Amino acid sequence: MPTWVPPPSEPTDEEEDPWEPGVFALLARGHGRLRRLGRALARTPALLGGILLLLGFGALAIASVALDGGRSTLVVHFAWAANPYPPGPSRAHPFGVMTGVGVDVAQALFLAVPWDLAILGSILGLAAVGGVLAGACAGYFRGPFDWVVTSLVDLLLAVPPFFLVVVLYLGVVLYVPLDEHLPVFVVLFAFVLWPYYARPVRARAQSVAAEPYVEAARASGSTPGRILLRHVLPNSLGPAFAQLPIDVYQVFFVLTVFPFLACYNATSLLSPLPSSRFPEWGSLLAQGVCFGWSPLAAVNFWWMYAFPALTVIAFGIGVALLSDGASSILEAKLRV
Repeated sequence: MPTWVPPPSEPTDEEEDPWEPGVFALLARGHGRLRRLGRALARTPALLGGILLLLGFGALAIASVALDGGRSTLVVHFAWAANPYPPGPSRAHPFGVMTGVGVDVAQALFLAVPWDLAILGSILGLAAVGGVLAGACAGYFRGPFDWVVTSLVDLLLAVPPFFLVVVLYLGVVLYVPLDEHLPVFVVLFAFVLWPYYARPVRARAQSVAAEPYVEAARASGSTPGRILLRHVLPNSLGPAFAQLPIDVYQVFFVLTVFPFLACYNATSLLSPLPSSRFPEWGSLLAQGVCFGWSPLAAVNFWWMYAFPALTVIAFGIGVALLSDGASSILEAKLRV
């Protein structure tokens, strides 16, 4: 005769249910995600290179704040500033000395790392987030909101961004306290740049909204907000990554214009930077060109402008590699 087998008892509070995901299951899940991330990085070396390069700049920013406390004023040596033949790269000064300003170029660039990351991150972050959200909502919801966003985008895109931000900034700077020039400049630049993210994201969101998986999500009862955040917005980010490297150099171009003009006339009070000794890569590049460049080889001190320019280029390359790699991963997911 068959024997009676008692049913399995429910686990008590002291006894863990083996079918419930425990610590080991969570660790295995995290390990799987790390493996997928590792495979994605192996398939896109540009993304890995961009991450490593930008992590290097981040480490320099942390070191600068830790060692110098985020100092906002360069230490000027007046003997160097008055020297008509400043010393070039050497063991004591790896990047040479900048005459006119009177600073060690390597130290000045090192002090500027956290400030430039903060300025670039604030401008591009505000512009990208605002533009992506506005473009995705306009492309998905359509209607009056789409008309308002499209009208604003067409209006702002009619003027080159570097010219528009200079005009807007000069129009309000005289009514703003000196210590608020830089925050106002950041907000104005973000306002000028957001349409360059909104327009391509809107076009991508319109095509994504017509995809079968979005129609299936809508038919299953998902709310419009959930569809926007879960399906439309993540699959519309590709154009935003393509725009980021362009805007990096646009920001540096404008930051270089004001101190460069200040070399030839008294416009330093109109600069968005707090002072001419503020550590910032664009300002150092402009002053290096002003005091160091000459068509005569004997008085052409190349290190004064070459190393600031290489720093700006290296940072832009890091952003470009990161954006290209992230865009490639997104496009690969869309093709699946």
